[in-house]
Amino acid sequence: MMIDISAVLLAAFSFPTVFFLSLLFEGIDRKLHARMQKRIGPPIIQPFYDFVKLFNKERIVPMTAASGVFTTITIIAVVCSILGAAIPLINLAFQASLIGDLILILYLLAMPSLMMMIGGSSSGNPYGAIGFSRMMTMVIAYEVPLLTSIILISLKSGFSLTCYTIILAQIEMKSCFAFAYPSMAFAAAAFLLCIPAGAGVVPFDIPEAKTEVIHGPFIEYGGPYLALMKLAKSASTFALTFLTSTLFFFVPALLGSPILSETWVSLGVCLLVALIVMICTVTVPRTIFARLKIGQAFKFYWLIPLVLAILSVALFLVGM
Repeated sequence: MMIDISAVLLAAFSFPTVFFLSLLFEGIDRKLHARMQKRIGPPIIQPFYDFVKLFNKERIVPMTAASGVFTTITIIAVVCSILGAAIPLINLAFQASLIGDLILILYLLAMPSLMMMIGGSSSGNPYGAIGFSRMMTMVIAYEVPLLTSIILISLKSGFSLTCYTIILAQIEMKSCFAFAYPSMAFAAAAFLLCIPAGAGVVPFDIPEAKTEVIHGPFIEYGGPYLALMKLAKSASTFALTFLTSTLFFFVPALLGSPILSETWVSLGVCLLVALIVMICTVTVPRTIFARLKIGQAFKFYWLIPLVLAILSVALFLVGM
C-alpha cells in the first residue's frame, strides 16, 4: 500500500506535533475562557511561554520528598500522555491497524493521573496527600462510565479494539457513531461528561482546588518538574478530545474515499471536531460552574454518566 509522504512526516514528528497541539489547545481554551468572562486574557501562545519559563527555572526537590519517585514520575506522566495522543494521530495518518491499540491508549491516558497521585503522596506535604486521596476518588468516579462507553463502541464496531477499524466502520456506514444509533448517542454523552474530570477542570478540579489544598499533588512541584506535569495534563486533555472526535464524531463525508488518501483533510476535520469538543466539555463548564465537593462529584458521575452508559448498553442489547 502506498504511504503518503505527509503521513510519514506526521508520524516521524508525532511527539512534537502532540506537544504543539496540546499547548495550542490550552492557549485557545484560556483565551476563550477569558473572553467569556469579558476579559482580554493571555495570548494564545502563552502556554508556550509558561513552559519555557518553568523549564529554565531551578530544579528544587523538597527535603521531605522521596526524591527518586518525586522526579521520575514527571517524565513517566508526560511520556504516557503524549504517547496516548500520538497513537491516534499515527493511526489516522498511516491508516494503520494496530490490534488492541484502544486498550493501550486507555492505559496510557490513565497513567498521568496515577503518576500525579504518586507524585503528590511522595512529596511529603499533607496537601499533596489530600490531593492524592481526592484524585483517587475522582478516578474511580469517572473511569467506570468512561470505560463502559468505550466497551459499547467496541461492541458496536464488531468487537473491535482497534481505533482505525472503528473509523472504517463509520466510513462504511457514512455516518458518525454518535448520530447513527440511540445507544451510541447515550455512550457519547457519557464519554463527553467524563472529559472535564479527566482534564481536571472546574467543576471537577477537586484534587487541585487552589483555594483549598493549594494545587494538591502539584504543591511541591516547581521549575522543569512542574512544566512536565502541566504538559502531561494538557496532552491528556488533547488526547481525550481527539479520541472523542475519532471514535464518536468521525466525519467520513468530507474525506472522499474509505482509503483516507487526503491525510491533511482527515486530520484537519478531526482536529476541528476535537477543538469543538474541548470548548463544550472544558472551556464552557469551567466558565459557568463552581467547584463541586468531592461527594457531589462522585454522586454526579455514578448517577448520570454511569446511568447513561448502562442505558446505552441496554439499548445495544435490544438492537438499537
